[in-house]
Amino acid sequence: MGALLLAMAVLAIVAFWSGREIVTRLDEYQAARTEYASLREQFGVPSDTSDSESETEESDTTETEGIDFDALRAINPNVVGWIVVPGTQISYPLVQGADNAWYLRHTFSGERNASGAIFLDYRNRADFSDSQIILHGHNMRDGSMFAPLHGWTGNRFVIHTPDGVMEFEVFNRQTVAAMHEIYQLDDSEDEARVVTLSTCISGKVGLRYVVRGQ
Repeated sequence: MGALLLAMAVLAIVAFWSGREIVTRLDEYQAARTEYASLREQFGVPSDTSDSESETEESDTTETEGIDFDALRAINPNVVGWIVVPGTQISYPLVQGADNAWYLRHTFSGERNASGAIFLDYRNRADFSDSQIILHGHNMRDGSMFAPLHGWTGNRFVIHTPDGVMEFEVFNRQTVAAMHEIYQLDDSEDEARVVTLSTCISGKVGLRYVVRGQ
């Protein structure tokens, strides 16, 4: 009887902490969604765009050309741009940290949150002048951050910077190892500028899903 009571007590504790973890994670999801929705509303950036060329030209380029990056820097001086992926919910400010760890667990505003932020690889130049550029983002279970890249079939994405708007045509989608050569950033001035959008794959720690454009 004593062993049974002990086992029941252990199971109750495990259930309690598991439930608490789930609640905490759901709260973080909501907090991150609210923060980024507020930023989109404040800076006039669409939260959802069509993948039709006739409809996206104005929605993801013209309407966002006036992004006030000075105001964004007042919130976070690490901001380097804003990405919009037509046909998805991907519309986020881009940041760059001193490493590739901080923004895995902190949002744009600096709040600790599992959703993190969409961030430029710390080895890249902040002005996007490298020939190889990597943007990292989580594959969140609530469908936020870079999760929509899985299953997205569009052919272009847009990056807004303080210096102007850059549009990239998708030429490659693939699953790669987390240590794949595309992450080496062997930069060359002779190469065309390539932007890699990188996100994780649920249940596969050593793999990443990438969408590449130039």
